Amino acid sequence: MRTCKMLVLLLALVLCICVFASCGDGKEPSGTGDSGVATESGSEAEEKLGVPETADYGGETFNILTAGNVAYEDFKFVEESSLQLDNAQYKRKALVEQNYNVKISQTAKKAYSSGGGPGFMQISTDVNAGDCNFDLALIAGYDVSVLAYSNFLYDLNSVPGIDLTKSWWDQKANDSLSVNGVMFFTTGEITVSDNDAAFVIMFNKELLSAYELEDPYQLVYDGEWTLDKFGELCKTVTEDLNQDGAMNQNDRFGLLVWDDSVVGIVNAAGQQCCTIAEDGTIELTLYNETTLSALEKYFSIAYDTQYAYTYQRAISSATPMWQNDQALFWTTWMGAIPGFREMESDFGLLPYPKLDAQQDSYYTTVAPYNSQFICVPLIQNDIERTGVITEALAYYGKQIVTPAYYDVNLIGQSTRDEESADMLDIIFDSLVFDIGYYYQIGPYNKQLIYMVRAYNTNFTSMYDTYKNAAQNLLGVINEYYQTAVSSWQ
Repeated sequence: MRTCKMLVLLLALVLCICVFASCGDGKEPSGTGDSGVATESGSEAEEKLGVPETADYGGETFNILTAGNVAYEDFKFVEESSLQLDNAQYKRKALVEQNYNVKISQTAKKAYSSGGGPGFMQISTDVNAGDCNFDLALIAGYDVSVLAYSNFLYDLNSVPGIDLTKSWWDQKANDSLSVNGVMFFTTGEITVSDNDAAFVIMFNKELLSAYELEDPYQLVYDGEWTLDKFGELCKTVTEDLNQDGAMNQNDRFGLLVWDDSVVGIVNAAGQQCCTIAEDGTIELTLYNETTLSALEKYFSIAYDTQYAYTYQRAISSATPMWQNDQALFWTTWMGAIPGFREMESDFGLLPYPKLDAQQDSYYTTVAPYNSQFICVPLIQNDIERTGVITEALAYYGKQIVTPAYYDVNLIGQSTRDEESADMLDIIFDSLVFDIGYYYQIGPYNKQLIYMVRAYNTNFTSMYDTYKNAAQNLLGVINEYYQTAVSSWQ
């Protein structure tokens, strides 16, 4: 289980901090591997940084752009933060700066990204002008995908020093996002954005006890956490709290419905909007009997206004309702969890439910809207330096940042029971990177959300309406990648 791995990594974090503290005297640290960081026993202990562990880049500035719908600031934190995760990110940044004599500078742009947002505009403008204002970027999924097939990004496989086969890069992301062997964007332990963007379901433990309901943790352990069971539990909790005869934000529900959750239901059933075909191209795989069954089940739950409240139609945030114990479940995303550290009532975390008990695994969507991915702008002043610094940031992310994020920021401060740690193992080990969502094929990701907002159940009609647009865009993208392959390989 990932928890065990994280405990070992936490030990590595402590040792790594000791190494960092000793670096200032100019002496070689003792008790470390060749990378300058203590390693654990076993196969992962032998995995070392493949670039030089030190170098002198003359104090040059390494500029990183982060741009998207969420303000991820993986590379900006300063010393003496009150949060352990912020401290870990600062230590990672300072260690890389010291080891390579560089200054890491992050520019953050939070704004609406839908294929032409701030990330796309900044990098496309720079590349067209022949300028290298940013060496590395963390860009929203919708923007980075358009950059990818518009010839604005460097193939990560061709960046000297970056080794995407290493454990600090997400292999599921690599497999899901590589087209014909060309990789323009990915993720890994260089950033926490992939974990933050993971879909999750919160449940209220106080209501679970008050209504004497079945333990959802045990259902997950037993492989019985299914859409049918989810719906059954949702329909046991409802109350017109103010006795006015109308069910709204003033009342209690079994489920608070996040509009975006519907795209997660498709992935949770083991299906994807698009996948990589055997010939290396992107193919449309959304429409099938499994998807139809999953959506039918979910619509029957989410559209039952007696037990489910699709809150975004009426209110800007469901946070007050959740904090006031007005829902048993809330479909949401991991980045929302730390905001409930001070919530009075206990809550737990769950993966999205399987379609049925026969399904082999749970599957967790990395949110299209909230996602951000690592990429390298096509115009570079020193591609060798970019590769070295990027790989070092990813490596020390695994050593320093991941343990703080996982064991301290989430388990230690946000979640409140041992079972939630197990749920995090399941969630983070089952991440799905749906390339069709990020490239906005259809765009079915948005059309599914619009269906929920309209209480629409006719998926077949919607699918057929946008099928030609989907196939046309896939044609453009796949044709570009055919050219890209010859350019980069």
